Amino acid sequence: MSIDKRQPPQRGRAATQGSQRRDVTRRALLAAGALSSLLYVVATDVVAASMWDGYRRTEQMVSELFAVGSPGRDVLLPFTWVYTVLFTAFGVGVWNSVRGNRALRIGGGLLIGYGLWNIMGALFPLTLGDDASIPMHILATNIQLALMVAAMCFVAAGFHSRMRVYSIVSLAASAVMGMVAFMAAPGPNLVLGISGRISIGAFLLWVAVLAVALWKRPGLK
Repeated sequence: MSIDKRQPPQRGRAATQGSQRRDVTRRALLAAGALSSLLYVVATDVVAASMWDGYRRTEQMVSELFAVGSPGRDVLLPFTWVYTVLFTAFGVGVWNSVRGNRALRIGGGLLIGYGLWNIMGALFPLTLGDDASIPMHILATNIQLALMVAAMCFVAAGFHSRMRVYSIVSLAASAVMGMVAFMAAPGPNLVLGISGRISIGAFLLWVAVLAVALWKRPGLK
């Protein structure tokens, strides 16, 4: 007598539906990353900057918009928490998309850490006209930058395609322009404003591209 080892139809359908739900959730988490990048640009250079009469996007730092005393801070405070949730969700989406790939898995974990570290940036903001606020803000920012760089490095190492090259180029652009902006501070000047935005923009775009790269690749090896 033979034994039919195939799954019963109902169980098979349930398994398929469960897999589909997990994939929909995974894609929604990845989409949160692209959305976080878009909202960052809109909240800072569109909304908050327009509330500061005389603010010059090409000459001043984005971090000034988040500072205590900035006219746009009331808008950016709730945005910071929204961005933290969206970016952390993105990190979880990356983590769930790369089972079996240790480098990408570590990259996903570091992206989760980067997202959560936004909370520390909110706790230690710059205060306009108060130099005493600078050291702790720089420390919190540098730790977050370290998480960003490490995440991009591990993601680059985990891919064996054009995404690796793109990650390396994006990391180089973000790091170099960030250092240029640091040397041009405190400003205001064209080098500071433009290089700082190139540095941030390179990372924001990389997040969106990574989300697209993983969108149709569940369980990436």
